[in-house]
Amino acid sequence: MSRTLILLFRRDPSRDRQTEQVDFVGYEPLWPDGRPVAVGVDALCKHGQRLLGLSKQLKGCHQKQIKLVCLPLTGRDDDLNRIPGYRVRRFYLLRTGNTGRIHFMDGTPTVATFDYDQDDPRILHWVGLDTLEDGEVQWFDLAAVEVNTQVAPSRPRLQAVGV
Repeated sequence: MSRTLILLFRRDPSRDRQTEQVDFVGYEPLWPDGRPVAVGVDALCKHGQRLLGLSKQLKGCHQKQIKLVCLPLTGRDDDLNRIPGYRVRRFYLLRTGNTGRIHFMDGTPTVATFDYDQDDPRILHWVGLDTLEDGEVQWFDLAAVEVNTQVAPSRPRLQAVGV
């Protein structure tokens, strides 16, 4: 079952930075009504911008409202969910104490961290941190789609069983 959030990402050059040779472009995450979102993510690398459609797709605008889709998985080897016309990428969330950090499939940590004591409970639920115990991992597929896009997880492929 997918979990979705609709957020407005407003470009904020004051949050731009470079860390360990990676350029991060700053954004202010907001709820659709313009209220700030309590979350520690305020800048994205080129991969994050591309996944969320916030790089070239902004076409001169300084903000974009998107639906973030989190599709929890039973494990790394589940079939990749597909959403026609959109990028879907696989990640995992690792909970360490009160913090969850998103990692790429190969284990490389991203800068996207979530704090159980500081971030909005809706964000924690969306990413699944509220369901994990210390040291647990949650694999998920992530996509960003247009706000009015209907999302249904792909059906698992049936595998032939040898006789």
